[in-house]
Amino acid sequence: MHDPEDSVEMACAAAEIAGASAQALSDPWSLYTPQDAAAVASALFVQLQYNADALQELARGVGRIVERGEAELPAPAGPGQPANLSEALEALRSVTDTIHGLVARHASTTVRALHAAPSSAPVPADAHQTVVDVAALLTEQHDGEVTLNAFHGDGEYDPQDDGGFGCFCRVTIVGGDEKYYFYYGDSEWCVAKESDCQTSDRSMHFGIWETLSTTLKTAHPQQLADDILRIMAADHA
Repeated sequence: MHDPEDSVEMACAAAEIAGASAQALSDPWSLYTPQDAAAVASALFVQLQYNADALQELARGVGRIVERGEAELPAPAGPGQPANLSEALEALRSVTDTIHGLVARHASTTVRALHAAPSSAPVPADAHQTVVDVAALLTEQHDGEVTLNAFHGDGEYDPQDDGGFGCFCRVTIVGGDEKYYFYYGDSEWCVAKESDCQTSDRSMHFGIWETLSTTLKTAHPQQLADDILRIMAADHA
């Protein structure tokens, strides 16, 4: 990468990624533990460092334009006058120094503190444990009947060999005159209604289902329970 088109495209791409990071972090379930936050903080501090480096190189790049005689470096504008190229370069240098200083003072201590912070988040070990934990939460938080339908015995599930379909266990939740089924299939957490189910050879086939807000096999059980209860509430509103 060595020409103006590369410079502009890379800067714009970095801006889009930074915006996406902020959007991801705005979700209520964007972090489960302080250790998650430590990983994100570490990455964001590195981004800040690189942004400061880029601003520094930007100032140098403008200086090279001036050295080639292709732009003039005027005297600093007076009070009440619009900023000119001199003020722009000074601002770039000042912001660069400020960011470098902030990262040097705070990055390591902040990341270490987040990483060391104790956490009691009930993060499951695998997809089967997630199903079990969600069933337990729904039993506490839902007025209707909740049943864990086990497909296998304890210790028989291998999380490395589930083919995107979890452990095949599911949870049945009764809501009003409808039954809902919570399960992991096609690498997604899903909820389907019995009224949308077709049964053949003792197998259940769902033609319609709703995908929950995360595909993480070891998702926070409360996140999934909240999704399920929200879907059921919307059906009966």
